[in-house]
Amino acid sequence: MSPPRPSPVVVVLVASLLVYAGVAVTRHWWPSAVVAPLVAVLLWRRHRRARFTAYVFFSVLAARGALTGVWALPAYALAAVALLQVPAARAAWPRLTVGRARGDAPARDDRMRGS
Repeated sequence: MSPPRPSPVVVVLVASLLVYAGVAVTRHWWPSAVVAPLVAVLLWRRHRRARFTAYVFFSVLAARGALTGVWALPAYALAAVALLQVPAARAAWPRLTVGRARGDAPARDDRMRGS
């Protein structure tokens, strides 16, 4: 049996990060050129903190673009964050829950208290 096909949202977001990494190399934006592929790998492998990592990366990207006047960066960052809000993205990368990771058993203090 073959592995499940990734959703179009996963493919688009990962591909856009790889394209951005290429642009970053041509412009000598070395931190972005290094970090963008790492974020892409986390998203592709559906790491449990990939969504959070992507939010941090795109926030920094938007801030840098706004501070330097390169307005394509905040536009790209906002589009990517908007894409992370669609139901397919939430299914691919669930939001973190406080104190528990996906698949962990509930902690002893997490059980509901009786009245």
